[in-house]
Amino acid sequence: MKCYRFFPFLVLTSMTLLIAAAILAQQAPQRDAQAVYMVAQSVSAMGGIVPPSSLAVGAMDLVEGSSQETARIRTVTRGLEESREEFQTSQGLRGAVYSRGFAAELSNTGLKPTSMEFAASSQSPCFPLILLASALNNPDFTFEYLGQESLDGSPVHHIRFWNTYRSDSRLQHLADFSVKELWIDAFSGLPRKLAYDQREAAGAAPSIRIEAYYSDYRNVGGVLYPFLIRRSYNGTPWATIRIENVTLGIALSDSDFQVR
Repeated sequence: MKCYRFFPFLVLTSMTLLIAAAILAQQAPQRDAQAVYMVAQSVSAMGGIVPPSSLAVGAMDLVEGSSQETARIRTVTRGLEESREEFQTSQGLRGAVYSRGFAAELSNTGLKPTSMEFAASSQSPCFPLILLASALNNPDFTFEYLGQESLDGSPVHHIRFWNTYRSDSRLQHLADFSVKELWIDAFSGLPRKLAYDQREAAGAAPSIRIEAYYSDYRNVGGVLYPFLIRRSYNGTPWATIRIENVTLGIALSDSDFQVR
């Protein structure tokens, strides 16, 4: 009798597990195994350890139309989901603050919160280790391997990744705004290029194509940081950033990442 009483329980338990597995499969975004492997290898190549915080300072040559100048840049990160970029130019302070899905533009007059659509692509691209580790650590992110290509005469792996927001249906309309493309050096495993579109809203809202090129990686406390970063906006060179000093594990406060 005990066996007969136990059998229905086994069937019910098995059915429950199958249903639970089906639900999880629907909730979890599909991840291309090759793409995930390449990104994980890239994170490992950059040191594999995410510092609790970082500070990078340097100079940047800005080209905006017919105007050219040398400005100062200060970039800080805390954990995987907070960053702040400041550009001190002849026209004053500019920059952006990103914190856990929210963002604000920085200027002499203070902070101006951005739309959620804009915030989806507002995390600083200066420290690629943080961006990639953050995506790998977030189960809502999906990865797609697009193939091997050539960049400046060297073989690279082309990968696309984005946040599906599967765990929060209210934010799933932001998925398209979070798409990023990555090119990883086939030999060193280091990121060579990152590209993404930045938009204020859906529909006909204009977009800015941002491309960041990384080189001159240097070891700072066991972590590789790109000391030369070139950025372009809509295919036009905008800034050449020369990092002068990087400090890891600095003390930061919540006010450094205030966005609202």
